[in-house]
Amino acid sequence: MLLSNELLFLTAEKSALADAKGGFDRQVAVLALKESSAVTNRDFLDKVLTAAQLNLAKDTFLAEIPATEARALGPDLAEHQPKQVLVFGLSPAQLGLSFEINAYQPLTFYGCTWLFADKLSAIESDKAKKTQLWSALKQMFL
Repeated sequence: MLLSNELLFLTAEKSALADAKGGFDRQVAVLALKESSAVTNRDFLDKVLTAAQLNLAKDTFLAEIPATEARALGPDLAEHQPKQVLVFGLSPAQLGLSFEINAYQPLTFYGCTWLFADKLSAIESDKAKKTQLWSALKQMFL
């Protein structure tokens, strides 16, 4: 819950989507914690999104963000106007957002639907987390 005197966005030097790749045809922003298993994570993410009828390369902007970097997502929301934002392994604070959200529970805020989840490597190796992610993606996209 936000109070009237609380900040919604904190600024960082670099935009969250500054290094994003993809066509963004369906206006889905995907922000993932950059891990050493990035190629394997992308393959897993591609399979998950394909099941939700999304093409990772064509339908999304994918940005992999190192754990040590804070990024500003506020300007990206205004410039790109994503319809959905999927966040894997990053906290709202790391993206310059000043709110709390429950993992695997879609929330509509600032004109788009948000989904925060664990890092991709943790989801891939945990059946319960995969089930939670799939339930949330079905709610958002199917």
